[in-house]
Amino acid sequence: MPLVTAFRSLLLCYAQILFSGSVWVGLTLFCATLVMPIPAAMGMLCAGAALLTSFLLGLEPEERKSGGYGYNALLCGLGIGHTFSLGIGPILLALLCGGLCAILTAALRASIGRIHLPLLSIPFIVVYQMVLAVSPSFALSAPTADGSIAHGPALLRGLGALFFLPRAEVGALVLLALLLHSRISAMLAVSGFAVAYLLGVFGLSLSPETVVLVVSYNAAFAAVAIGGVWFVPSASSWLMGMTASALATFLCAGLLPIHQRLGVPLLVVPFNVTILLILLALRQRVRDAHPKAVDLMLATPEDNLDYLRARLLRFGWSQPVKMQLPMRGAWICTQGVDGAHTHKERWRHAWDFEVLGSDGKTFREDGTKPEHYHCFRLPVLAAAAGTVVKVEHDIPDNLVGAMNLQQNWGNLVLLHHAPGIYSLVAHLARGSVKVRVGQVVQAGDVLGLCGSSGRSPQPHLHFHLQSSADVGTSTLPCTFSDAVVIREDRQLVSTALTPKEKQSVRNLEPDEERGSFVASLAPGHGGEWRFQVGDREERVICEVDVYGQPLLRSLTYGSVLRYVLSDEMYTAYDVSGSRRSVLYLLRTALPRMPLESTESLCWRDLLPGRLVRPLWLQLLHDFVAPIRAKDGFTVELSARRDGALLQIDSQSLSTRQSKEDEAPDPAKEPALRTRVLLARGLGVVRIEVTLHGRTVRAERITAPNPKEPTQKDSS
Repeated sequence: MPLVTAFRSLLLCYAQILFSGSVWVGLTLFCATLVMPIPAAMGMLCAGAALLTSFLLGLEPEERKSGGYGYNALLCGLGIGHTFSLGIGPILLALLCGGLCAILTAALRASIGRIHLPLLSIPFIVVYQMVLAVSPSFALSAPTADGSIAHGPALLRGLGALFFLPRAEVGALVLLALLLHSRISAMLAVSGFAVAYLLGVFGLSLSPETVVLVVSYNAAFAAVAIGGVWFVPSASSWLMGMTASALATFLCAGLLPIHQRLGVPLLVVPFNVTILLILLALRQRVRDAHPKAVDLMLATPEDNLDYLRARLLRFGWSQPVKMQLPMRGAWICTQGVDGAHTHKERWRHAWDFEVLGSDGKTFREDGTKPEHYHCFRLPVLAAAAGTVVKVEHDIPDNLVGAMNLQQNWGNLVLLHHAPGIYSLVAHLARGSVKVRVGQVVQAGDVLGLCGSSGRSPQPHLHFHLQSSADVGTSTLPCTFSDAVVIREDRQLVSTALTPKEKQSVRNLEPDEERGSFVASLAPGHGGEWRFQVGDREERVICEVDVYGQPLLRSLTYGSVLRYVLSDEMYTAYDVSGSRRSVLYLLRTALPRMPLESTESLCWRDLLPGRLVRPLWLQLLHDFVAPIRAKDGFTVELSARRDGALLQIDSQSLSTRQSKEDEAPDPAKEPALRTRVLLARGLGVVRIEVTLHGRTVRAERITAPNPKEPTQKDSS
């Protein structure tokens, strides 16, 4: 087993060169270098020395196992193998350089890592230049040493030059490794090469052979790094990737004469300079967008794109703090964004709320006194955790129809939630404020009571977000998380609600009955479920990752489903690994689940297309994924009790239904239907997913009979 682990780490050294963490990518690149056995052996020897040095020095085990301490040494060893004839001296040099690369890698991580810059291939450049400097017989293998390398497509020879092997067959394997890792990366590499060739040959008058042997891999992998590794794939990241290719090409043209006078090869210096310059420049942006920086390093570009879309499209994140509605029970929005009265221009992103009675009016009796209004002196809550920065509490409430224009906001509480994020509740009742400046509050804490102070002709609650602590500054866009819109036929949970006028809204109201079912959605830490899917059996266990987040892991296929269970909602996040796993069915059939048992309650979610798309179609889709605004389809879910079981059903919606928030049409068969059965204390007992008429069913082996809530067996 130690040898298997060591060989796996070696393969990951190869994979790291393409920003990948896949053993299969590493194996493909390993095969590519075997075209010339001696340089390949030197590369493995040098990388092995680096991994051994990192082990002996006690450096980070995870980084060592993932190849982080070895990929620079691997490149250095390949260079030594192409520079020197085989002998004891070059072997000793490879061992020495491997150890030096590991030490330099650790040292640079401790220095430039503190300013959050990537290491890239700086250790390789430094160590290999030292090798060439101390060598009295510098003779880097020329491309014409083997006539076959001068033939073949320029793109493939350029990709092969990254490994000192500008040969078509080597480049073909490098391109295959890119495709295995990421179709987006492969597309970026090809686009970057095209930019380099056109700019280098026709713009900078470089020879085609110079572009192929020196410029192409610098430009191609600069495009991959910027367009898909450090930034989430999109049209803007593609343009930035092409800019990186052009910059790398220009640097090659400018630095090449200098290096030729010094008698040393250019290597990947332009690539490293380009990436560091662009990353440092984009740090000066006011807003991280267009292109958006990635959240998951060393994930594939496709994973980063799915991750961002899941959070933007599923949860509609428009601010970094999760906001809830600032009241209890159902209130109606009487003025929303761009309202008819006061919510205009700088103050357009704001809401006024009141309470309707059973007669549909906001007041009782004749409505001539503040106390006639249903909302008057009802609790006003903190929309999120924060610190009180300003309070007004002694301004009198107005008579109905009158306004205090000198003290526009009336009694108020201003909370600071995060840098540049403040929330204001205004027009509170005189003397009702419950908090003081400097006090820390939690979401749902009572701040005061609804009143009619300030510019308020009748009692109501005003709420908005703003960017500073000065009351009355410009408002910010805001969405309320997991708010419920109350309709005549149903109550729809919105993941990111922007209330509209005449909408009745409320927060979720979790209860023990639903919570007891949802709490069993995982078997408990270390617990195990067994499922029968067709003729195969699958074992699933519950674990906790290093960040303390729960996950379900398939012992049969290695797939992982990450989820969060809060006080209000069960949410399934990312699922990875083999698509045969039952965890893909669970992620498809039960993406979210509110902990409220109101019968008319329903909720929606966006299912990524990759969950149900065939693998071959997904591979093709990856090429166009960055330019698609939305990938997937909206589903609507509902739940009902069926004896001792809870049944959760979902079905896909048409584009029109999802846009207009219309209910599903029972007369039309949807593309996707799902059903999940939960048993209190036992968790998931059945999953059904029907896509285009084809049903896949997973049954718990140890599960209650749907009609009799008792276990079939005790195994």
